[in-house]
Amino acid sequence: MRRTIAVVLLLGSFSVPASAQVPLSAVRANVDRLNRRIAGCVVDHTDNHGGDCRIYSPILGMPRDLYVYLPPGFDPSKRYPLVVFLHMAAFDERAFVDRISIQDLDDLIVRGEVPPMVVASPDGNYGPAGRGRRTHSFFLNGRGGRFEDHLLEEVIPFVESHYAIAPGRESHAIVGISAGGLGAMSIAIRHRDRFGAVATIGAPLNLRYANVDGDVVEDFDPARYRWRTRYDPDEILARFYGGLVKVRAGTMITPVFGDDVWTMTRIAAINPADLIFTTDLRPGELPMYVNYPGRDEFHFSTHAESFAWLASMRGIDLKLVEDPEGHHNPRYFRRNLPDAVRWIGAHLSVRPGG
Repeated sequence: MRRTIAVVLLLGSFSVPASAQVPLSAVRANVDRLNRRIAGCVVDHTDNHGGDCRIYSPILGMPRDLYVYLPPGFDPSKRYPLVVFLHMAAFDERAFVDRISIQDLDDLIVRGEVPPMVVASPDGNYGPAGRGRRTHSFFLNGRGGRFEDHLLEEVIPFVESHYAIAPGRESHAIVGISAGGLGAMSIAIRHRDRFGAVATIGAPLNLRYANVDGDVVEDFDPARYRWRTRYDPDEILARFYGGLVKVRAGTMITPVFGDDVWTMTRIAAINPADLIFTTDLRPGELPMYVNYPGRDEFHFSTHAESFAWLASMRGIDLKLVEDPEGHHNPRYFRRNLPDAVRWIGAHLSVRPGG
């Protein structure tokens, strides 16, 4: 039983749909109890705590879950920076209010290491909550729904209309973990008129990574780098427990991007590495923070390193941070989230004010 739980935790960080959500402390406790542990306040717009407080999405045609964190001393007469938090796969918005993650954020604000900020954590999974196996959308528009449009046209406007949010891209940032990091970087690059900074942790930032031999998992070598042009849903992306557990590309790619001759074209249109060139990203236009685990079972270290190398071709500098001993698991994400938040805080030029 312990072995099974460990596998779910490891794989849940990116791509394996779970038949049930991994239990989190916030699920077992009500919001009032959670808020007694922190100096700030989590506002419940979900169906997770005994009452349906969800926001309705005309775009997706269903109610959707959302948590909003308000900093200590929140004053609606002032205006606060907004940070959007995009969760990893096999989890949902509850990953944000896990007491370790939310406590770290709250403590950083209390200690003055980051400015007071409002944080929004929406659900990025296909289908209604609590309906068994759910596929992560990457928070992008795909076969399962227009999740990017939901985020940009419904979630953010909802938060702006109900809470005291400072206007302008310089006061808006986006943070994504693993699968959510793909969406965060892709959205931030394509909508840099709306976001002033982006941070990712353990994210797939180059879905077209390959070497000259077509190998997608070999360590990054600029001399051997090639753009991948063919999609294979049976391709093994990760192996755990000596190969006992394998993760294939079709697990998370096909439900979002399809499986036909146009799949790689659809991927290229949202792939952060491609977007460096196709959106004419310029030096200094979008501050970017990329953190990756050195022992990533999904080999996203190659994604991060190739992304940074490709960005350098355009003269674009980004903050690239390796956790040498990190694996693709919740321990790595929790260990590195505070540094990502500190970096984001330093790049939010708007401080709470009237």
